Amino acid sequence: MGTGDFICISMTGGAPWGFRLQGGKEQKQPLQVAKIRSQSKASGSGLCEGDEVVSINGNPCADLTYPQVIKLMESITDSLQMLIKSRLDTPSLFLEDQSLQPSPQHLLGYSSLLITTLANQLKS
Repeated sequence: MGTGDFICISMTGGAPWGFRLQGGKEQKQPLQVAKIRSQSKASGSGLCEGDEVVSINGNPCADLTYPQVIKLMESITDSLQMLIKSRLDTPSLFLEDQSLQPSPQHLLGYSSLLITTLANQLKS
């Protein structure tokens, strides 16, 4: 995947989220966003095709098989938070437009998700 930026994506309201995933441990591939439906929750969230999914609601994805990821996604009823490693070629909106600087709440959400992800990795 290269050295893309890490971002936190949040969506609410329950499925369908509007994206499809591919990869997984059994395929020896990182979990990635394969497709995003237009006019979906995912399309307005900042998620991009080709992004690598690092964690879902604080659950690290590196050691999950695709069926385990699907089971995890199906268990989410209202709020979805994903830690994403964005594609290297995705422009950083925060650097181009100063009005799009992340809010303190956004940064707290990112920090909270990152801490939860790391804590879950240490438990494994």
